[in-house]
Amino acid sequence: MNNTDLPIDEKSVVISIKNLKKSFGSLTVLNGVNLDILQGENIAVLGRSGSGKSVLIKIIAGLLKPDSGSVKVLGQEVDKISAKELQALRLKLGFSFQSSALYDSMTVRGNLEFPLVRNKRNLTKKEVNEAIEGVLDDVGLLDAINQMPSELSGGQRKESALPVP
Repeated sequence: MNNTDLPIDEKSVVISIKNLKKSFGSLTVLNGVNLDILQGENIAVLGRSGSGKSVLIKIIAGLLKPDSGSVKVLGQEVDKISAKELQALRLKLGFSFQSSALYDSMTVRGNLEFPLVRNKRNLTKKEVNEAIEGVLDDVGLLDAINQMPSELSGGQRKESALPVP
């Protein structure tokens, strides 16, 4: 999430989940989930296979609709906004999954450059490079910019898969 999009207030709620419920047939995967995520917080969602982790993320991103309850992201109720508003909201979200989702055939730079060029086509080459170098510098991986994912540790792969604002 780009911090320039939000007022600098570490107590600001950016994701608010209230009494969230989701079932698939007779299988209830989320039952009364309540959670507030504050600006600047990093949250890990842990649980065994089938416990609803991916379902929760998909509901937050508007890929699934909840059976009941509410999910607000940056003040917008995700299942009540238009497709255009949802697409704009998704550009402000970032998730890191257990497997880092890097393309093995691309360098770290290439992996970070790909979505920037694809989703924000109005950026100059200089702006793309500054954004990539900035995020890698923030996580201490600037030296790995031209390495392949196979050359990185698991933690480095996760850090280099973070979205570039």
